[in-house]
Amino acid sequence: MKDEKALQAHRSAMDKDLVVAVDLGGTQIRVALCDARGNILKRIAQPACAAEGIEAVFARIVANIHAATSDWSRVRGIGVGAPGTVDPWRGVILEAPNLAGMVAFPIRARLENELRAPVFVGNDANLAALGEQRYGAGRGVANLIYVTIGTGIGGGIVANDRLFLGARGFAGEVGHQTLQADGPRCNCGNVGCLEALAAGPAIARAARDALRAGRASQMRALSDDDVERVTGRIVTHAARDGDALAREILARAGFYIGLGLVSLQHNFDTRLFVLGGGVAINAWDFIYPSIHNTFDEYTMPSMRRDVRIVPAQLGDDAGLLGAAALVNDQMTNGK
Repeated sequence: MKDEKALQAHRSAMDKDLVVAVDLGGTQIRVALCDARGNILKRIAQPACAAEGIEAVFARIVANIHAATSDWSRVRGIGVGAPGTVDPWRGVILEAPNLAGMVAFPIRARLENELRAPVFVGNDANLAALGEQRYGAGRGVANLIYVTIGTGIGGGIVANDRLFLGARGFAGEVGHQTLQADGPRCNCGNVGCLEALAAGPAIARAARDALRAGRASQMRALSDDDVERVTGRIVTHAARDGDALAREILARAGFYIGLGLVSLQHNFDTRLFVLGGGVAINAWDFIYPSIHNTFDEYTMPSMRRDVRIVPAQLGDDAGLLGAAALVNDQMTNGK
């Protein structure tokens, strides 16, 4: 009898055609109402105001979900993309560095208790990978790796049309491959991580070091002659204007990104790399040639054949659409 009731509940959920997607960031809470085809019907965004405490952040999440829809009869479930380390099976945010106090936070249980709807939780970068695979640059590709390059470097792995989560749900931390044993210290505590060598702050640091060493560049003028004000955006701006040093620095970042992709390819034998995030998209013309050449030089010939490296297509919507896809996958067949 219990199994029959569960089956009836599952059929009822499958008859519903809408999903609420939540992208929880350190600075913003983004919520979308999506249909079964991955179309976003309604969007809501609000500052997270994390300094006010975790309960205040949680209250905003709930309020934004309610603002996204009032017709719960059509909602199949809620998908949540969360930053930091996440236990996707229990729906617990273990640690979110940019949301102080959100440690071992049972967000699935809290939301289900509040909203009386099924909730599924994943790491935000993993869900962005799923979003690009289902609705973006990876449509129709069963095996891909998504890498987001911005203030940090993260990613997600889709293998045989499913998110690869690893033993504890932490798989996809592609930015923390050690590529340089005596390299700069990373925010994770390790040294020589891809993130410490090629993310936005690393690019800015390389530019500042070069300017302090006396290298000529328009980046000095763009920062009002204050080297400490040089950012990754300034480096990209200068590169677009033909600045040789800026282009050299971005090419070097591309080299390290390429090395990271080489290691990933040798481990996962993927068909497609999708690169997203502000650095990847804004500086694509200056980092891609170096990424491509490095990948081609260092990957085993048999494993680099027919592998594509492309820019992401969905921008900030990748995580939202991935959260929606997570709900549909779980409600359909528990993938």
